Amino acid sequence: MHGRPSVPADKMKQDFSLFVRDYAFTPDSEIYFAESPAGEYAAQIWLHIIRNVFNRQLEMWIWDITVAEPFRRRGIGRALLDFAQSRAQERHCAELWLLVSSANAEALRLYKSEGMRAAGHLMMRGLTDRGLPPAVDMFHQIADIRPLRPSDLTSLYRLWDRASLPYRPHGRDREDQLARHLSAAAPGGWGSFAGETLACAAIVSQDGRKGWIERLATDPDFRRTGLAKAVIAAARQGLKEAGALVIGALIEAENTASIRLFEACDFKHNPNIGYFTWRENPDD
Repeated sequence: MHGRPSVPADKMKQDFSLFVRDYAFTPDSEIYFAESPAGEYAAQIWLHIIRNVFNRQLEMWIWDITVAEPFRRRGIGRALLDFAQSRAQERHCAELWLLVSSANAEALRLYKSEGMRAAGHLMMRGLTDRGLPPAVDMFHQIADIRPLRPSDLTSLYRLWDRASLPYRPHGRDREDQLARHLSAAAPGGWGSFAGETLACAAIVSQDGRKGWIERLATDPDFRRTGLAKAVIAAARQGLKEAGALVIGALIEAENTASIRLFEACDFKHNPNIGYFTWRENPDD
């Protein structure tokens, strides 16, 4: 049932209702669903805990994880997996398991990129303390990832200040220039919102076949929550849909945290490339 293709929202709700009827009131089952800010049904995840009869360890099983079609390719599935791991750790489980069809190549790639090991139709990962925040805090942030708009600029500048990300308000990052960039037909940036707070954002650009993810920043209060991975996934998908064949990011060598982040998102580092610039204005 994992990553079921083209599942209508009413079908998701029907399955959800049946699961609630049969399992919701047992202490070892948990059900969550996410709505968009507009109240649309966006995603669901069903969790169940069992005790392994051989080693007596607790295991958390993901019985279903489904993202509604309009909300796919935004990093929500990856965020739900991080949520499940956080919840499993809170329930003192030793391992996280799920059953997935070997024909579901997209789901298999996602789970393997998150460190899960395959054994036939089963996927498993041992649970270690990754410093994840409380699961409830993560879940409230999952569905609200959208393209940035010119009206978000005040929040974007505030985010850059809080993240200590240098910017050039009199040059390339001038308000009128960014407003034009974010007003284009294709998304010029992506952001993750926790209520009214812009928690994580990135600017994107494209020059023909190549796309760029730039100015990625996460509010200190929302770091290590999976939001940066989700924003990168949304930006990458948006650039692919706009025709980009190669997607890159420029990262300073001393920024090891960002290097590890992009490597975790399947970006490959090329140490043989030098970055050269010519600027008429040093603020550009």
